[in-house]
Formats: sequence, C-alpha cells, structure tokens
Amino acid sequence: MNTLLVNFKNYPEVFGEGSLRLAAAVMEATEARDVDAIVAPPIPMISLVASKVEVQVYSQSVGPGTGDKTTGEILPEAVQASGASGTILNHSESRQSAPVIQKLVPRLLQLGLGTCLCSKDVDEAVSFAGLGTRYLAIEPPELIGTGIAVSKARPELIQESVSALRKAGYHGKILCGAGIVSGEDVARAVELGADGILVASSVVKAKDWGAKLRELASSL
Repeated sequence: MNTLLVNFKNYPEVFGEGSLRLAAAVMEATEARDVDAIVAPPIPMISLVASKVEVQVYSQSVGPGTGDKTTGEILPEAVQASGASGTILNHSESRQSAPVIQKLVPRLLQLGLGTCLCSKDVDEAVSFAGLGTRYLAIEPPELIGTGIAVSKARPELIQESVSALRKAGYHGKILCGAGIVSGEDVARAVELGADGILVASSVVKAKDWGAKLRELASSL
C-alpha cells in the first residue's frame, strides 16, 4: 500500500475549519483506494482534526524538550495525547540536529508514534536508516514549492536513495517529496521506486482539493 502524506504547513487556507475540510477531502479521495493516507495540520488543529475525521493525523514537528516547564515546546507526549498517531520530523523548514533526532526517534517509538523523517539528500537518508522510522522522505530543499517535481528534475536521486537505503537495511517506506504537483509526477516517483509521496502546496493551493487529491491518489 503506497502512502499519501499531506503537509498542511501554515497556509491560511487551512486555518480553523479549513483543516477539517481538507482532512475530510483527503479521507474521501483515498477511502475507496488502496492508499495509506496521512494529514499533518497546523499544531493547534491536531486534536480537532483527529477527533472529527477518520484519517491518520501527524504533527508537523516535535521538539526534544521534556517535563512541564517547557513553555512553547511541542512535546511528543502532548502530540500523542492530542490524538495524533505520528509526526513529521526534520522537514527542511524545521530542521533538527542529528543528535536531537537520534534521541527523539526512540522516544517517539516508545510512545507508539510513527515518524516520517525527512532527508535533504542520499547521505543524510542513509545516516538515518538504522533508526527504524516508519517513513523516510527524500526532499531536496531547492525544489520544495517550486512545482518542479524531483521525479522529473532529479529522478536519479530517488533511484539512488531507494537503492542506498535498502542496502543499508532500511525496511520502512520511502517517500518522495518536493515539487510533486500532478498524477504524472506521482506515477513517475512510484516507477522509480518510491513507496509514496509527501506533498503540501500542490494540494493546499489547488482550486479544487478533491479533484487534485483524487488525481494524486489514483496514481499511487
């Protein structure tokens, strides 16, 4: 089963009730298809979305803080209590240091939270292979939000990443992100060995969320 992970980021379209509407659109577009669907709404919306829409909900990030005197920190334990089933980690817009990631992932696993760990290149992805995350996403930062799909601009990156990660013993799902805008982009990514996609603006900024999601999901 291939994966569709939609990162809502903090686009104004998904503030408040917008997150509920987009999460519902993701659910409707994928429920009749063999697709593993995940949504990552803004942090303040996690609990509401998780309680109202039958779809996996991930946090957009978590922090390494511990204990109650951590004002403003996004604790993994709080994310779990909000109803989320996992988190994105190390997105290019919310990078973490390697030592922090090494400590955070086991903590997330102990809480039963899935992790989509983002990598900027093959070397970084391979360095994370032994952590045992559910997902590893390959997202070259220079292509994020450009509309230029990595599966077209740098297809060799997907192939090299998949090959290197499997050789390193990684058994989770490998996702492709950055510039994915069309069903053709998705199909090409899967053809190159990806197990799914991580998308954001191509969905959130679409005029018709349902139509765009069905286009992407049908190519998975």
